[in-house]
Amino acid sequence: MNMRIEARFGFLGMLNFCDDGGNHPASSRTLKAEVFPSDDLSTADVQMLVDEMLAQGLVVEYAASGKTYWHVTGWHHQRIDRPTFKHPPFPGNSTGARNLLDEASPTIRRALVESSSSEGRVLDPVREGKGEEGRGVEEVEGANSAAAEPSAPADSCPHQQIIELFHEVLPAARRVREWTPARQQALRARWREKAERQNLDWWRKFFGYVSASDFLCGRTKPTPGRKPFDLSLDWLCKSENLVKVVEGAYEN
Repeated sequence: MNMRIEARFGFLGMLNFCDDGGNHPASSRTLKAEVFPSDDLSTADVQMLVDEMLAQGLVVEYAASGKTYWHVTGWHHQRIDRPTFKHPPFPGNSTGARNLLDEASPTIRRALVESSSSEGRVLDPVREGKGEEGRGVEEVEGANSAAAEPSAPADSCPHQQIIELFHEVLPAARRVREWTPARQQALRARWREKAERQNLDWWRKFFGYVSASDFLCGRTKPTPGRKPFDLSLDWLCKSENLVKVVEGAYEN
């Protein structure tokens, strides 16, 4: 199972907030409020954890009634006497899918009841969802329905086209030779964060903006003992770096 411990933790936490059909709103903001209310994670960080779950097939994304949801593929393992369904049902059949609970180590299971903050508070996903931030999970979901970040299908990011634009607009930058799962995950997260980024024109303009920066393109004289900056697409796809670029931190 090629997943970080945080992603496994997030998956196990998500199970507590799915309806009885194994469905959860596709909102990283909601999931953060439910599972990571006191942790130093942004909604973008949480979305990257979900992307790992999607890549491993632990959850799938589907659309219904104009909204998107996550479905836990191994939900058939659950035994519910009187199920109630809060969200539209998943249209597929998950029989035979894997269940992380079967694979998770005792250490990961215990993570759900270990401290989630530097103060050593015990994490209870149900109670934590109704803390200071909150308002309760129901209210969080209600607020997010109007103000949640846009959610594109998990496989909608045109990786190859963005790579080709990067090579075209920034020919002097380091060329992409290996597009690893980690790099795919980072670019997918940046693509999904804002609706305006779900457009190839935005990426062309963004790379054009980057090309005007002498520092990013290695045209400035480096300090003694250092090499010019070596620009790469995976560097630009890191959340903190993209934000600094957009905010003008590297303008001439």
